[in-house]
Amino acid sequence: MVATAGRIPVLLCGLAITVVLTTYFFFQPGLLDRANNRIYDALLVSIPHKMPSELPIIVDIDDESLKQFGQWPWPRYQTAELLQKINALSPKSIALDMIFSEADRTSPEYLRAQIAREFNIHNHSQKIPGEVSHDALLAQTLSSGPFVLGFSFTFQPGSSSKDKCRTHPASVYIQGPVHAATASHFLLEGSGTVCNLDRLSNAVTHSGFVNAHTDRDGALRRVPLLMAHDNNIYPNLAIAAILKASGTKQLVLRTTAAGVESLILDNRIIPLDEKGSMLIRFRGPGNTFQHISATKFMNDQVSPEEIQGRIVFIGTSASGLRDFHATPFDHLYPGVEAHAAIVDNVIQGDFLSRPQWMRGIELVAGVLVGILSAILLAYGRALWSISIFVISVILFWGGAEKMLSLQGLFLSPFIPLTIFAINFAFLSAGKFLWAERVGKKRAQELAMVQAVTLETLAMVIETRHTETGGHVKRTQHYVKHLAQWLQKNKTYRALLTDETIELLFRSSPLHDVGKVGVPDSILKNPGKLTPDEFETMKSHTVYGKQIFDEAEAKLGHNSFLSIARTIAYTHHEKWDGSGYPRGLKGESIPLYGRIMAVADIYDAMISPRIYKTAMSHTEAVEYIRKISGTELDPSIVDAFNNCRIQFKEVADRYSDDSERELVLVNR
Repeated sequence: MVATAGRIPVLLCGLAITVVLTTYFFFQPGLLDRANNRIYDALLVSIPHKMPSELPIIVDIDDESLKQFGQWPWPRYQTAELLQKINALSPKSIALDMIFSEADRTSPEYLRAQIAREFNIHNHSQKIPGEVSHDALLAQTLSSGPFVLGFSFTFQPGSSSKDKCRTHPASVYIQGPVHAATASHFLLEGSGTVCNLDRLSNAVTHSGFVNAHTDRDGALRRVPLLMAHDNNIYPNLAIAAILKASGTKQLVLRTTAAGVESLILDNRIIPLDEKGSMLIRFRGPGNTFQHISATKFMNDQVSPEEIQGRIVFIGTSASGLRDFHATPFDHLYPGVEAHAAIVDNVIQGDFLSRPQWMRGIELVAGVLVGILSAILLAYGRALWSISIFVISVILFWGGAEKMLSLQGLFLSPFIPLTIFAINFAFLSAGKFLWAERVGKKRAQELAMVQAVTLETLAMVIETRHTETGGHVKRTQHYVKHLAQWLQKNKTYRALLTDETIELLFRSSPLHDVGKVGVPDSILKNPGKLTPDEFETMKSHTVYGKQIFDEAEAKLGHNSFLSIARTIAYTHHEKWDGSGYPRGLKGESIPLYGRIMAVADIYDAMISPRIYKTAMSHTEAVEYIRKISGTELDPSIVDAFNNCRIQFKEVADRYSDDSERELVLVNR
């Protein structure tokens, strides 16, 4: 847990992050919309869906149709034949997801005019009967059934149709505080139209726009059901098909001061966004709704039971003519099937919506979550914080999924989860840095206490002998200088890392810890030891090993204890094998013991004792060189020769007061 002094900064930081993020999301809805779209897609795919309604059906001008009846567009007489065959099966309405904006160039009427224009031949009526018109034939077919034509709006600023198109605006009653003229300005507004030939438009009573309104990422999630143009309101092709099928004369558009709220069609309330668009509840990927190839109709292979009483949409999925969109379910969703999905949603009353006030709820939730998470992270333990964060993610996501599935409401968990996640990341990092700072300080204090404790223990051991406390300090630094010099040699570089040298420095004072097991009568004997007494003295290396073995058995493997044991056990071994306790020879002696041996012998030579006078630094250097290759490792002695000046400086700096005068006299 963070110390009390660190909780307040963490809490204030969490509150500041919450305020900054909430403000950013409020004023930057673009990023929010992109994130919400991704979440919406994931939720929509994950929730269960009803089976598609059987009312809409799609007549598909597919590759097989083009293979059998020729390239698209077909001559209008051929299109009229297809429409006649569909109409003969008694559907409720037939909506064409295509636009006939130009005259049929295969029509004799068109050919006669083209010949007259290009060849200046005007007397050819006997060769090409002028009364034959494919467009007229198509218009006659359209007038004989429940057909609905499609047209398209254009949106170039300042553009408009050169000629007025014959279209069919909807009769819309505006319900709400907004005036009818003002309400149309809430809707998406087309600047111009791409529409059908007048003779075709005059043949039908209903038409609807086919525009899709993709989001910024190019995905189709919503479609405008109404659009404005020239002070009129026009229906989407799917809505026009429903109006034609049901015979409904009027729509009711509910509005608020902020924009559109919903559309009422045959007592069904369709929730819309403020611009009049509906979130489509796709039932799955493409071909979810029934498709029948146009070839089957042309070959009279469709039974009346398949079409009677249904709403038919005619569109194309042929190669090169594809009208596909990316949706949450599919990257190649047929455009004509989107109209079928709209009809399906309206018929089943199974809508999705995201009311305008939903973002306000998300912002408030974000603020509350930010405050609670800041308190939790400031005062809670790490495990609790992580657990609550994971649980919150599950609850927010699960709640959003349930709300979309059961209520049809899209409540995005993005704002609260983002604020919680960023608070969790930043505040956890802050707590970690604070704890690391406190831990580092405590570790330094512990290391200092440990070092002082070890030095004190070592000095207590030395004072039982004839040596002094200065020996402990000096041998520490001798060992460090030797190890640092050997580190430059590639032979020892891997073994003598900076961390290892530090451990060696800290553990070297305990090289004679085993002397606690040697009797005072031997340890403090100023004279020459007898062979038996010397054997007893040599046992201090074994005692030292046993001390560290027992410590490691209780504490587990520890690098510090391992190095200390090695030094205590092997620092009296000799290069030629004449040392003790095991008589190891050459490189079979551990490196740490070989280093300690040089430091121990040098300090013994320059230190005065009751039973001997001190050597000078120069004499000690010469003596160590003399025993190189016999008692001492030549490579360690070589390192000693290179750092002998540092040895002298250490000897001067840490010389005991009682020793200093004797040392200076002997130099």
